[in-house]
Order: sequence, then structure tokens, then C-alpha cells
Amino acid sequence: MEFIYDRKKTAVIYKDREYSYAEIIKMAKIYSSLLKIENGDRVSVFMENRVEYIASVLGVWNKKGTCTNLDASYSVDQLIYVFKDSFPKYIITSNENIEIVKEAKRVSGSEIQILNVDEINTDIDFIVDKYSIEVQDKESVAVMLYTSGTTGNPKGVMLTFDNLMSNVEGVKEINLVTQEDSVLAMLPFHHVLPLVLTMLMPLHFGCLIVILEELSSEAIKRNLQRYKITVVIGVPRVWEMFHKGIMGKIKASSLSLKMFKLCKKINSKGLSKIIFKKVHEGFGGNIRILVSGGAKLDQEICEDFKTFGMDMLEGYGLTETSPIISFNRPGDIIPGTVGVPLPGVVVRLGEDGEIVVKGRNVMKGYYNKPEATAEAIDKDGWFHTGDLGQFDGDHIRIIGRKKEMIVLSNGKNINPADVEAEIMKGTDLIQEVAVAEHDNHLVALVYPNFKVLEEKKIANAKEAIKWEVIDKYNVTAPKYRKVLDIVILKEELPKTKLGKLRRFMLKDLLKGVSSVESEVVEKKPVEKKVSTSPEINSLEFKEITKYILTLHDEIEIIPESHLEIDLGLDSLDIVEIITFVENTFGVEIHEEDFAKIKTVEALCQYIREKGGNFEEQEINWQKIFSEPVEVKMPSSKYVGLITGLLKPFFSTYIKLEKNTAKLEEKSPVIFVGNHQSMLDAFAFGQAMPKEFLKNTYFLAINIHFEGALKKHLADNGNLILVDVNKNLKETLKISAKVLKEGKNLVIFPEGARTRDGEIQEFKKTFGILSKELNIPVVPFAIKGAYDLMPYGSSRPKSGKMSVTILDKIEPQNMTVDEIVEKSKKEILNILNR
Repeated sequence: MEFIYDRKKTAVIYKDREYSYAEIIKMAKIYSSLLKIENGDRVSVFMENRVEYIASVLGVWNKKGTCTNLDASYSVDQLIYVFKDSFPKYIITSNENIEIVKEAKRVSGSEIQILNVDEINTDIDFIVDKYSIEVQDKESVAVMLYTSGTTGNPKGVMLTFDNLMSNVEGVKEINLVTQEDSVLAMLPFHHVLPLVLTMLMPLHFGCLIVILEELSSEAIKRNLQRYKITVVIGVPRVWEMFHKGIMGKIKASSLSLKMFKLCKKINSKGLSKIIFKKVHEGFGGNIRILVSGGAKLDQEICEDFKTFGMDMLEGYGLTETSPIISFNRPGDIIPGTVGVPLPGVVVRLGEDGEIVVKGRNVMKGYYNKPEATAEAIDKDGWFHTGDLGQFDGDHIRIIGRKKEMIVLSNGKNINPADVEAEIMKGTDLIQEVAVAEHDNHLVALVYPNFKVLEEKKIANAKEAIKWEVIDKYNVTAPKYRKVLDIVILKEELPKTKLGKLRRFMLKDLLKGVSSVESEVVEKKPVEKKVSTSPEINSLEFKEITKYILTLHDEIEIIPESHLEIDLGLDSLDIVEIITFVENTFGVEIHEEDFAKIKTVEALCQYIREKGGNFEEQEINWQKIFSEPVEVKMPSSKYVGLITGLLKPFFSTYIKLEKNTAKLEEKSPVIFVGNHQSMLDAFAFGQAMPKEFLKNTYFLAINIHFEGALKKHLADNGNLILVDVNKNLKETLKISAKVLKEGKNLVIFPEGARTRDGEIQEFKKTFGILSKELNIPVVPFAIKGAYDLMPYGSSRPKSGKMSVTILDKIEPQNMTVDEIVEKSKKEILNILNR
């Protein structure tokens, strides 16, 4: 078989230089002449994507050798493993990796021969016997690719020429490419997907290959436009990046969003191409087909690209199947599926739903591992993929990996990828998320989008993500699929080069994790942290460290410690630190500016830059509460009206029991209660005497009262709107002003309604107000409301609930923590009866 021949045209463009088919073949023959190997000998190719990579593979084949393609980011130890596992005779590398190769050879004692392509002159006069590379034995092993090794050591997957050609010919049969196409090669060639679809297939069919130097959106766009790319083969991560950018611009304009929805409804490719002409121009204006593989693509992305007027073909396969098993066809795309099997590939489902495959594409086996091969390929020749699937007509739909499915103690099966996709929808606060099982419940490991958090001036990432993202998912999720804990990460999740999540590594990120009442998981240090920063000896660092340890004892602090993620500081901690810095160093920091200060070291530097002078002082809350604050005190205009209108509702449909015998009509007091449902504030209003209620104010989060009508009702219904996520200090000052004017204040210290009926952590802000202003706390217990209207319900059920006013707590001779603890304990006593 003649795999490649001189087509008298450009074959490859790399770094803006054009290489003809004749030049590629000549380069391959020169490399081949330097190899002293016999049939089937292994030669490793260990370098970055470049034209010499292609020539190296062809050169090995020209000598009837087996090409072992290695990840260009391999460490010395990983390279040594390959040397000892498959004993390659040669390794072809580049200047970028030469030192790693030399060290691996020295440590391992290997006799492997090294060829550095950057030291081989291919511009010499060289007599080429024939301008083609031929394959004589289709059953011989063409390439050996090492799996990523999710468990144990990686295995060498042996793929024959016939394996590879089954995919190349199958793709040709479904008209994916023609010799007129130009293909963008942006994924590393050591993976089978880019090796086959962006290197071997284009060369065999005479296409143009454009090799990308760096994987960035700017580099991709530049090459798409410059070289009129028609076919782009990428992984979901690439398409997610483009999709997010495009949809961000569309959603920024109400007109664009309306046009997008209209195009989605009409479903006309011609119209979409006109409407989204700029999107097509951004991709170079010549795109014929986009291909996604390597991992599951979010169905919404596929559908949206279709709305843009672009065909997104999703395929499915594994290294062991060369790689393609199935593919969507142009004109036959069902988003959310991976298409129908390639010609010559047979797919069926096992009893447990596992996808099993038979065909020319199935590997020869794992190198020197007969037991592993027998486990993967049964006696009848069926390859067991380890993936669960189902048929949608003749199209295949992937459910998930068997080994990755989470099985809870109640027998419920959960595909973590589905949960992750739901969490990611509609948020720009999260860059990556992975869901894992911990203590028989779901935990979300979140890598935030720190840039967006900073732009939105969100100082507390954990709280924002917990309530604005995870909680929104939990509202509609079945109980067994709810995410009960979150871990905020400072670095990206572990992934393969193709962007596939390495789930087996998640357990390491969960080591030392313990659940806390706030449903947030803190990462506890498992080993002593060492800092080399000179900041560790500075006055600023020593004083800040000393103060943080008064807020959270038994934590380890170094200059590099992230204030929120490593030290677990919450919104109130941030207010207290800001106040400490102002008192101690005379440096003012606004809460929104604090979002830019990530570490203890950065805080120290900020203090020095602002010219701070040290003067040790304690936090003076009295002084803070005396500071001027802009707040319009609402009127009580509608309080009586709203209470009167709701009275029949709370006496017939909802039978409200009022236990108010302990209520003393003295002002001011701070009412604190548990938060079970949307009914709570209205029920509390029904329990209060009318005149008493007019003198009582409620704190409410402003995002719940957006819009002119809601804002008007708040301004005339004793509601004070605050933004606790962005400016807690301002909220405290407003609360103090209300109380100082002799008004009562109602606070739900959990910060949000319960999601499971259980009482949550009480924030201690009300305790500070009570202690510093010497104002009593009156706890009240809401019971039964959660059963009538749990979170996420649009309307309440008929039934019974109660409001119970408890004994007043005087703050004298009590600490803030004691006030908070006693208030919660008194409420729990009622709830547990």
C-alpha cells in the first residue's frame, strides 16, 4: 500500500513555512537512513508538534519499524518507564526535550540511540529512491501509544496499519474530507485522535495540514483566517472556549440574543450563515466541518454551533479502537449523540449497558501484557470499552464511564459529568468543576474564574459560588444528586493533554477534607508548608498572622497562603481584617478592592504601598457603627395593608400557630430566627402586634427585589435592601443605624433558607451588633414552614406552621460567640420537640 506520495503540492505549513509532499518524503527518507533497525523494532518519537514529527513517523515506517509516540511533556521517570517497558532502539527528539532524554538514558543505563532533529541537516543533497512511503504488511504494528494510566502503570496500545487504515478509510467513506480541504492540527500527535485525523488521514488523502505552534484562541483564529482552514478537529475544551466567547457577545446585546433564538427556532443553515456572518468570519470564513472528540461534548454547544450555521460532528472512540468507533455524519447530526458506527465496525451493548465493539479498528493488544489484553478483548473478539451507552435509533448516546459512575449507599447511580454540565450552565464564576463522592454524598471541586470574580468585585468566592451557582443547581436536582459540599481550588483540575479530566486523581484533592456545618469543605494542610519568601520576617506579616490566628486558631499561615482558600476566611473575617488593617496601619481598604488581594503576602505589600504605619489597636466596633452611612429608611406605608391582606391566608389555608406570650413590646431588640421558607417573614409579621410591627425592620438581599414594583414595595414595607456578598461592613453599619434610631431589626442569621430542612450555621453579625450596642436578642423559631414550602417550590401547600417567640437574651456578661450559640440553641430546642 502506498501511504503517501508526491502530489506536487504543499503538504504542511509550520511557522509560516510551506513544505511540499516531496520535501516531507525526502526528510522522512533522510531520517530513515540514520536508523539501523530491523522489522518491528521500536523507535520512540518524543517532541512537540512540528513538521519533523511527521517526517520521523514516516521515516520509521519506511524502515518497517514500529513508531512509539510519546507525550512531549513526559518527565525523566516516565521516559525511563518506556525504556524499560518496550526497549526502543532509538528515540527521535528535539532541542526542547534533549536534556530530559539524556538524563533518562543516564539514570536507566539504557543503550538507546538518540537522534536530535535540530541537529540533522535535511537540506543536503540526498538521493531519494522513490518519492513515496509504502506499507507492505498491514498486520504489522504501525504505532504503539501509551495510555494515560488511570490505574497502575500505562499500557502500550499496539495499533496495526490495518487498524489505522480502517479509520482512515471509514472517515473517507463518510465524506469527512477531500484533497481540497485544509486541516488545522492543534492537538498533540502522541494522542491517537490527532495522529489519525490531523496527520495520517490528511497526508493519505492529499489535504493541507497547518500545524499550530501554540494552543490559544488567538493563535487558532490567526491560522484559521490566514490559511483558509476548512476542517477543524478539536476536543470539547476548545469548543467550550469558543462557545463561551461567542455566547458572551450574543447575550450582551438584546437584539443579538433575539436573533439567536429566532435562528434556533427557524433552523435554517442559510439564514444562520447570514445572521452570524461575523462568527463565520471569526473562524476564517471557510469552515466546512467542525469535529469534536476525545471527551463528551455538552449537547448545548453542539446545538448552538448548529444555530450559528456550522456543522459540529461529534465522534466517539478510544486509543484501543484506532480511535473512532462512531461518528455523526454531515447532514445526519443528532446533538447529544456520537453518531453511528463507522463502516465495518459493529457495536452492541452488554447486559449492564457497556459498549462493546468488534471490527478492523480494534487494537492488536497491549504490548507484553497478555492478561490485560484478554481482559479487554474477550474470546469472541469483542473489545470492552468500559463506557456505558444506549442507542437513540441507530445513533449512540454515551452515558458515562463504568468506573467513574458514582454509586451511593442507597444504590443510586450518578454520572458526575452530567452533574458538572448542569452546574456550569449559566455561570461565569466557575472555570472548571469536578464532582466526586465523599462520605456518601456529592462534593464539587471548583476552580473559580478568578478574573471574573475580581471584575465583579466579589471578595468571598466561596460564598458567591456556594449560593449563586451550587445552590441554584441544587434547587432543581433530585435529593440524591444534590451537591452538599464544595472545595475551592487554587489551580486547574488534573487533565490529560486532550482536556479529559483525570478523575482518579480527585481523591488526592479530597485528602484531609472534613465537612462543616456551612456545607463548605475546607482543605486541611496535610504536610508542613515551607515558604522562601522574605515577607515572612516583615512586621506586616507578623502582625497580620497574629490577628488571623485570633479569628481561626490552629491554621498554618505562610506569605503565599490564599486568604480565602487556604485560610478559610469568610465575609465577616474579611471585614474584620480590613478593619484591623485600618486601625493598626492606618491603611483604608474597600471591600470591593479586597477582591484583588489574594494572599497574605499581597496584603502586606498593599499596606506598604499605601504607606502604612504600625500602631497596635483593637477593633473598635463602636467607632465603625458611628461612621456615617447612606441609607434611606423605608416607610411603614404598606405594612398594615400587607398584614391585613394576608390574614385570611394564614388563618385558613395556612393554619398559623402564634406563640408570642414571651414577647415584650420594648424597643429596640434584634429578632433572630431560623429560615425555613418564603413564608417566614410574612408569618412573623402575622405574629406581631400591628403597632409593634410598624417599628420593626427587615434586612433583605437586594437581588431579590430587582425591578421597579418590588423596589417600591420594599421602600414602603419596612425592608432595607443590602448586598451582603459585596459589602458586609456597610450592612453592619446600616443595621446599627436602624437599632440606634430605636427600631427593631429582624435578621435570619443563616443567610438563606434551609435547603434540606436542617438548621444551618448562624453568622455572628447579629451577636456583634447586640454586644457592641448593648441591645437584647429575641430568638424566634419557625416550625413547619419547610414542609409547606421547601426551597424551589413556587407555591405553598396547605397545612400548619408556627412562630414561637423565645426568652430575651441580654448581652451583658456574654461574648459574641456565646450570644450566637445561645440563640441557636434556644431555637433548636423548639425545633427538636
